[in-house]
Amino acid sequence: MLPMILMDVPLQCINNAAITYHVPAKLIISILQIERGQSGKIIKNKNGTYDIGIMSVNSLWLPELKKHGVFEQDILFNSCNNIMIGTWILSKKIARRDDLLVGIGDYNSHYPPFNQKYSSKVKMRYDNMTLLLNEPTKMIL
Repeated sequence: MLPMILMDVPLQCINNAAITYHVPAKLIISILQIERGQSGKIIKNKNGTYDIGIMSVNSLWLPELKKHGVFEQDILFNSCNNIMIGTWILSKKIARRDDLLVGIGDYNSHYPPFNQKYSSKVKMRYDNMTLLLNEPTKMIL
């Protein structure tokens, strides 16, 4: 059986991260859609940091990841590793906040205007996906 692929990532990678870190797969997919990262790509930020791979894991996390035996190359070219690490970071951000949307926004920025803008985009993607998945489909015979 062929693996299901979503945004160049096997759906199983997203599901594994969702199960491991108790984050809805729809939320992970919503963030992937907003981040628009790519495996093997590094994007430089205006603040001197850079984002790594498909979930745009910020380079500020590299010292913490190194303590756990995870290095930049491990998340740059391996989308499954990148999603697992990105979801771990997201789950930590959410757990530290009383407000879910602020926690989601923290994945991108702690600066309130950027945080709110980001979390609003993610929420819109999440809500749209929920509507799409809950709509009855018509079978054409």
